Amino acid sequence: MKKIPTPKDVLLILIVFLVSRTLLGLFGVHLDYLALYRNWQYLDVETLRNSLLKGVWYDHTQPPIFNLLLGTVLKLTGNQAELVFITLLKAITLANTFLLLTIGKRLLPRNPWHLPLLVSLFYLLSPATMLFENELFYTSFISLLLLISCLNLLSLSSSINWKNTTGFVLPLFLVAMTRSLYHLAWLILVSAITIYLLRKKSHIRTLVTGSLLAILLTGGWYLHNLVLFGSFSSSTWMGMNLARNVFHDAVFKDSTDIAAIEPFSRISVYHAFLTPGDTLRYGAMGTIDLHEEFKNDSFINEKELAYIAISHRYMESCKREIREHPMAYAKNVLQSAIIFFAPATRYSVTEYEARRIMYYDLLYSFNLSHLAKGKQQRRIALTLSAVPKLIIWFLVLAWWSRQLWRTRRLTPLTAFLFLVTGFVFCVSSFFEHYENMRFRYEIEPLFLLLAIQALAGWLASRKTARSAQDIRTPAA
Repeated sequence: MKKIPTPKDVLLILIVFLVSRTLLGLFGVHLDYLALYRNWQYLDVETLRNSLLKGVWYDHTQPPIFNLLLGTVLKLTGNQAELVFITLLKAITLANTFLLLTIGKRLLPRNPWHLPLLVSLFYLLSPATMLFENELFYTSFISLLLLISCLNLLSLSSSINWKNTTGFVLPLFLVAMTRSLYHLAWLILVSAITIYLLRKKSHIRTLVTGSLLAILLTGGWYLHNLVLFGSFSSSTWMGMNLARNVFHDAVFKDSTDIAAIEPFSRISVYHAFLTPGDTLRYGAMGTIDLHEEFKNDSFINEKELAYIAISHRYMESCKREIREHPMAYAKNVLQSAIIFFAPATRYSVTEYEARRIMYYDLLYSFNLSHLAKGKQQRRIALTLSAVPKLIIWFLVLAWWSRQLWRTRRLTPLTAFLFLVTGFVFCVSSFFEHYENMRFRYEIEPLFLLLAIQALAGWLASRKTARSAQDIRTPAA
């Protein structure tokens, strides 16, 4: 059997990777190691090094997996941690590229246009891929887990066994335990639909058992948060996240409304909205991360226990605002939905590095925000920059809608791709603002798998139409 990917594919991808990353380094784009100290999602570095398990156990803001990964690397590698993170993130990029190629070739085994390889290189050379590869964050890590699930779902469609089941279910469990956006309800929905579509295959009980184990383990973490912090979720930040969307561009003169304060401000700013009971009920629980206003000496510590009450008050204010001004919220949701399709290089954390490759980003990503000056110009540029991706998504979805209507056939992988991309689009549009382009990039490989099938189908139909036209046209 011919190897997938072939040695030629591997060699080409490695050469392109080495050349492109060497040039990227010459332009001054390197790993942002300061993110380890700065990012809200991470525990204090001292906790990561010396109290890792206790730290993640009492972390009410994030699922545990990525902090466990960070802490493990710090513990095992010491002063070499930065080099290990650089290597790890680059390895994830390569793994994502090879997975995209492998899945694409399995979906299109006899494609004459080499679309899987071209799309894999397209992903590898994306400015967003290059920048997130140098951002110490879980974005490309989530892509990796989702792609591993996709590959094993293809195998599950042929044969249900424990190897394929574990390869499909375990990455989904890790996704849910890495990012709170992938809620327990998402895991249940994905599992239920996959089981339903494969219900007639032998050994379906193996998939059911594996899925139930993943759901129970994830639900156990939610129950742990409910017992400790009164929140059946993997993050207590939902109220603050929603507030950034609900109150975007809103002006408040009433200082008694918490909405007058920008969400995720330092905890001392919220003094008037806190009571002694908001923190005293937790006693001396956990580590310093739960009791200090700053972490790593000078960065805001968003894990402080009082944020639980603050987030709850933001949620109450959001509900009131949505009831009283539903159209204003709808407008913000629409803006978030448009931002979803904007270049991922416009994400606030990566935009500084994106300036180093501005002309490449303009050409490749159509990121017009590089040319904008002032808030209003940036908004217009951001909207215009979203148009190409919006058109591409529309065309791909239109092709798939027509295909599904004609064939009345939905494969487990197709259902999975649509479910994940649709879920992320909807949740990010309703609950987030100005990070949506990063959420889209995270699932970009999944959309590319839909896109290459649509493009291959369209090219094949064009070829068939030309052949039929040639037959109908008499020779001169």
